[in-house]
Amino acid sequence: MIKTRIFPEHNYKGIHINGKTIRIALDPKKPISELQWPEFYDVKVTPYCKGNCPYCYQDSLSTVQHPDNIVEKFESFFSPMTKNQKPFQIAFGGGEPTTHPDFSKLMKVCYDMDIAPNYTSNGMWVKAENRDEIMETTKKYCGGVAVSTHPHLEKYWKAATDAYLEEGVFTNLHIIIGGKGSIDDFVEIYKEYHGRVKYFVLLPLTAQGRANESFVDWEYFQESVDGSPADIAFGANFYPFLCSTPSRFKVSLYEPEIMSKYLSLEDMSIYKSSFSEEKIQIKNEKWEKVSA
Repeated sequence: MIKTRIFPEHNYKGIHINGKTIRIALDPKKPISELQWPEFYDVKVTPYCKGNCPYCYQDSLSTVQHPDNIVEKFESFFSPMTKNQKPFQIAFGGGEPTTHPDFSKLMKVCYDMDIAPNYTSNGMWVKAENRDEIMETTKKYCGGVAVSTHPHLEKYWKAATDAYLEEGVFTNLHIIIGGKGSIDDFVEIYKEYHGRVKYFVLLPLTAQGRANESFVDWEYFQESVDGSPADIAFGANFYPFLCSTPSRFKVSLYEPEIMSKYLSLEDMSIYKSSFSEEKIQIKNEKWEKVSA
């Protein structure tokens, strides 16, 4: 299915086909500006997670509660939008989104709105009692899954990845890049899963939440990767590094977050991204910081 969105005021046309988005500047001499109606939303389903990652930038814990009425909240936010205003895709995250009791219903509601639902998982659902339900939901409604390759959860994420691939699910791997050791780990993961998963999405470690260090080894990373593989993608926080050596990797560069926003179903707050703690809202046709 082909879907399009056009916003002349932002010099933007988007075409979504087979899980990929093609962006076109209506006037090629001018840049695309920040979209009032994003083409992509990250949506936080829950703060709950049993992964206990020491570097979790969301500070997700197994001691917190799932938010209530997430399906109703989701519908109230996206249902009033026109076809042109609705995002192409949504990435559900958390915490671990598959743990929420309304996860399957949320995925179906999103799908029925003609918005492609995706989600990020640490893979621990493979040991859950509702494993079969999660897989069936994924196969029926999900556009794609990103599996986080946390080293201490290797037995889970590898089992989940293998299960997705066996069922023909569009599978990506999310890999957090910190020090040189994590870069070496990525190289090994790439060798093992190259040609099996669709994309390796790299996310730089950021000093936020429980993480107290940030990625700095850009030179070592460049030395460790041969060429510019088409199946390696970079998270928004890699933008300044990519700009520092713009010819090293063949990727399209946009100002971070001009195409997307982050919505929390806990309190319906909107942020520039999941790495931002600054709440925003539309004011005078632009995204602006919420006044204190």
